[in-house]
Amino acid sequence: MKNIGFRAHDFGTFSSVEDLGKTVCQVRSPSFIQLALGKVIKPSRSWQEWDEEYISGVRDTLASYGVSIAVVGCYINPVHPDGEKRKENIERFKTSLRLNRAFGCPVVATETGSWTPDISYNVETYTDKVFTILLESVEQMLDEAEKNGCICALEAVSGHHTICSVERMMKVLDTFKSDHLKVVYDPVNLVPVNGIRELDGSYPARASAQAQRKFYNEALDAFSSHICAIHCKDYVLDEKGFKKGNLPALTGVFDWENFFKELRKRDINVPVLLENHNPATLSQTLSALDKF
Repeated sequence: MKNIGFRAHDFGTFSSVEDLGKTVCQVRSPSFIQLALGKVIKPSRSWQEWDEEYISGVRDTLASYGVSIAVVGCYINPVHPDGEKRKENIERFKTSLRLNRAFGCPVVATETGSWTPDISYNVETYTDKVFTILLESVEQMLDEAEKNGCICALEAVSGHHTICSVERMMKVLDTFKSDHLKVVYDPVNLVPVNGIRELDGSYPARASAQAQRKFYNEALDAFSSHICAIHCKDYVLDEKGFKKGNLPALTGVFDWENFFKELRKRDINVPVLLENHNPATLSQTLSALDKF
């Protein structure tokens, strides 16, 4: 059985932590989740009202069902164009870092946003100005992580996010060189909008195993030692040749079987979190992935 868990809000929203714990443990027990508390528990306290007693209560309730937290999802916009909103975003992330022991989880993760409040595409996102703002935000978050002995984790997303490539992620890692700064690696997130480039320069609907191996090995070569978690989902190209990238694992064209072989070869043993999974077919997905 592989080290596979779940993004909690893919199961839906719940009226209580108990209901979430019951649902997850029916699929796999013991198990672990990525938890974005406000997305999955309705109602839950706002982040400004979180304290150790409240968060440790969430942790203990989940634990009573054999569920632990592998990643605290705190997906903010660290380059929000409004300085005050950006400051508020960073403070929310820092609150999760300060409460890492109450969560029972040292990893707090975010994507890297864009120069648009709703994180949609903006050509300004890729300017030196916005990259400098990102570094300033990461510095603040990383300082809090170091103070609290936990992990600030960044996730790259191709297309419209500030960190949209392996190279830009490495610029951040090389800037700080801290053991408290890690990477949540989602290979499908880094697939370009027109898919994985084939060795002959074409972009077929399903790239060859060789082309896919080249694609993900470039990322693993660059930051494998920094990876603290992996996201697992799938993608296809639509009829116009554009990526549709939020599918359950094994329902698209990504070569997860050979990807897992590469992880074993490199001795990368970190939590793998299913994203966009379909609860109705989750047992079949897990059975298939466990064979890889």
